[in-house]
Parts: sequence; structure tokens; C-alpha cells
Amino acid sequence: MTVVYAEGDPLLTRQHTLAFAHNAAGRAETDPLGLRLHHAFPAAFAAYRKRCRAGRVRPGTLWLWREARPRLCFLVVRETPAGALRARYVESALLTLARDYRLEGIRSLALAPLAPPAEWGALLPLLTRWLAVSALPCVIYTRCIPGADGEAALD
Repeated sequence: MTVVYAEGDPLLTRQHTLAFAHNAAGRAETDPLGLRLHHAFPAAFAAYRKRCRAGRVRPGTLWLWREARPRLCFLVVRETPAGALRARYVESALLTLARDYRLEGIRSLALAPLAPPAEWGALLPLLTRWLAVSALPCVIYTRCIPGADGEAALD
């Protein structure tokens, strides 16, 4: 299916599900987007943190919060908030997403930047490899610009 790249604010997405990077410890991310997500969806982050503390979240997996619009997809790509992003965790989470999106009821996906710009280039081949072969419509945000509608040009 079509994978479209955009720059803008992932929180303004019109896609069914918003996926973003998070850690298996359940602690708040310190990047600007992570902080904005945490403030916008406190119940989702509280439920996620509870699952992490119970030992039910592992790196390389994903977890969905269905009580928000858009739905939230936590891609568990780090062990701790200060830990390094691991390509193997990203690949495992993307494989699960590309394979199981229908089972999870995901109709379309917006993917927030998973890493800082310096690391982003190494991840793009993984994203293309797994999401381009899936029938899931995807908007991949390459840069987060708060308040900017990155999907306006797609209409």
C-alpha cells in the first residue's frame, strides 16, 4: 500500500491510529513530542505504565490504547527512557504492526518520528521494508513541527 512521508504535527493526524516510540519501563519520554503526548493522553500513559510495572510489556512489541481518537500505538523500541533506540526492537514492532494490523482493527496509521534526526536515516529502510509491503495506509512523519498540519497536502 502507499506509504506517504510528511512533516508536521502527528497529534493533528486524521489517521485512525497514531504510533510513536516509547520505552518498556513505562516512564515518561523527555522529548517534546513525548511530553505533549503524555499531557494530551494521561489515562493512556497511566494504563501503559501499570502494564510495564506488572512486567507485561517487552521491548520489540506494541501496545494499543483504543479509548482515544486517534487510537494510540505504543511502539516499545527502548528498554528505558534514557536508553538507546534499538533497530531490532523497531523492526520487531513494525513486523508485528504490518502483520497484525487487521486483527487489531487499525484502518490507517500515522507514525511519529521514532528517533532524533541524526538516527532517523538509518530507520527509514526498516519502515519502508515492513510498512510498504503491508496493505495498511501509512503517513510517516519525518519531522515534528508542532501546530503544522502535515496531512493537508494529502487531501
